[in-house]
Amino acid sequence: MPTRTDRTRQFTSRGWRMLATAFAFVEAGILSLLLAAIAAVLHLLPGDRERAELRTQHGIHWLTRFYLGGLSLLGAFRVRCNGREKLQHPGILVIANHPTLLDAWALMSQMPQADCIVKERYYQNFFLGGSARAAGFIPNREGPDLVDECVDRLRRGRSLIVFPEGTRSPKDQIGPFARGAAHIALRSGCDPIPVTLRCNPATLFHGQAWWDVPYSTPILSLTVGDPIPIKDVVNTEMSRGRAARELTTYFREYFERQSARG
Repeated sequence: MPTRTDRTRQFTSRGWRMLATAFAFVEAGILSLLLAAIAAVLHLLPGDRERAELRTQHGIHWLTRFYLGGLSLLGAFRVRCNGREKLQHPGILVIANHPTLLDAWALMSQMPQADCIVKERYYQNFFLGGSARAAGFIPNREGPDLVDECVDRLRRGRSLIVFPEGTRSPKDQIGPFARGAAHIALRSGCDPIPVTLRCNPATLFHGQAWWDVPYSTPILSLTVGDPIPIKDVVNTEMSRGRAARELTTYFREYFERQSARG
């Protein structure tokens, strides 16, 4: 049974991490504005728009590494990655579950270049929108145009991160999967690389207030799996719609199995 001293330490630690988390949100906004300003300069350098976007994404990679490293020093949040080398290749399709608010930042910190699908409200956000637009991130507008744009990026040798859930998961659960990731994989011919994210203790999940921090430092672990061979999951004679449904089911079951292993 915890002693009074232990409870006091837990309370003090939690209070410190609450302050650190508040600072982290403010810092994220400031760094995003700074990146947008730097990106504006990068877009003035020689080269076409795509080259400017790739420069910006490379800047985001280092910015997220700096940001998450700072959170670790503050004791607010830590990120660990197993299999990082699998994320270093160009032109890869990465799919991941989505347990926390920092999942995209964690993945981008491990990948030197990554296109992302961004919610429309973030794309227009004062703090985040400038850097998202400068990086060429794809606004999440439903319809075939979204899939077309994602497939085009992959065919041009750019890497892409997709969260099939589309939003953060409920606590300790996997949310419903949309079929977009499956359609992108089928159309592009890319065998997706699955990344299972686990946060222990759970925090920043869907529906949780930012100030409701746990009593110990959360650790977000990324486990990078081997590419999922599409041809082994779906039959090439299937219709595109049926193949997308079966592949989506396979994706969700994969992440459920991996998450259950803890």
